[in-house]
Amino acid sequence: MRTHIELDALCDDAERNQRCFYPTSNALRQATYVRLRNGYLVRPYRNVYARSSYWGNLNPAERSRHIIRTLSRQFPNRVFAGLSAASMLHLEYGWNLHNTGSIFIVSSTGSPKRTYRKLQRISMTNPPVSTVLQYRHNKGLGSKLMQGSLTLESCGTQDPASTGMTQTAIPGVRQHDITDMVRITSPARTLVDCATRYPFVQTLPMFDSAMRNHLVTAQEVLDICDGMRMDCGSVMRLLHYANPLSENGGESFCRAVIIEEGFATPQLQHVFTDTDSSWMKYRVDFIWHTEDGRIIVLEYDGAAKYTDPAMTNGNNVHTVVQAERDREDALRRAGVTAIIRTNYQEAAQRAPLIRKLIDARVPTVGMNARYEHATDVTGREL
Repeated sequence: MRTHIELDALCDDAERNQRCFYPTSNALRQATYVRLRNGYLVRPYRNVYARSSYWGNLNPAERSRHIIRTLSRQFPNRVFAGLSAASMLHLEYGWNLHNTGSIFIVSSTGSPKRTYRKLQRISMTNPPVSTVLQYRHNKGLGSKLMQGSLTLESCGTQDPASTGMTQTAIPGVRQHDITDMVRITSPARTLVDCATRYPFVQTLPMFDSAMRNHLVTAQEVLDICDGMRMDCGSVMRLLHYANPLSENGGESFCRAVIIEEGFATPQLQHVFTDTDSSWMKYRVDFIWHTEDGRIIVLEYDGAAKYTDPAMTNGNNVHTVVQAERDREDALRRAGVTAIIRTNYQEAAQRAPLIRKLIDARVPTVGMNARYEHATDVTGREL
């Protein structure tokens, strides 16, 4: 295919700034359509395009952010909400929530009868708004969350050194360094919208990560609920169980499954000292202390734990596995009576994880509906 200099420049600029592109002239539109038919380009959303080779290397959350940044340039006054706002905040959640490809925005009137199928409107009036600024920094890109609905002009102040450049609220970043500005609902409002739309196991990672990254407080979430005319029971439950000590979305998801299946809520991130080598300390993901004196540890293993060089320190799988055995021996010397290992697949399937928890006699706080059923006075299962 012949090279189209202007279109390639548009693609290069979009990829450099982590967004997609849209054609702005008839000539560019024609060139875009030709390359779309030939598979050189993809169209993940209406009037939003990217190189196929580039798009294929992005995960679902990053794809969503690329689309949102592009739409914010096409429609600067739009406020993105729900899952779209969560993706811009880099909250943790299962990427399968993006399977429909939907983009969520604020609407004061709800969804009209005729609308683009991938555009979802969340009805709200005068929601609290934040702005995500993306800017060039040290030959790369940085981002910062700012309170309020900002414009390029409103976030700048005159350079006191009179260099002719305009400073921003971000130290060391000038106005011309800003590449994108995306308006979203505030972190608190975003969490409430997601909590009322998605299941507990999908939203607990959002709450954990928001609190871990100091994006929101429980009181801010409660303030949002106080101003809404809807049942916020799901939000209250999430606030009760949210824990900033959870290190990643996988651990949060696993903990949510444990809670939903009726087991006692584990404590997080306890450190044990090796009794044989006091300088060696081991931190565990989940732990239960039972009334009969047992100590049960659950370790959540990500696949990268055995394959990612950044996590294995360059060691091979055999060395990593041996280190895990040494770790388990040290934990048992420190008084741990049972060690459970699990991963995302087992947590998602539930049954394998539940079987391990039952075998280890992890305490329960209620009836496990999968294996236990109540009966009425006649003995019939309810």
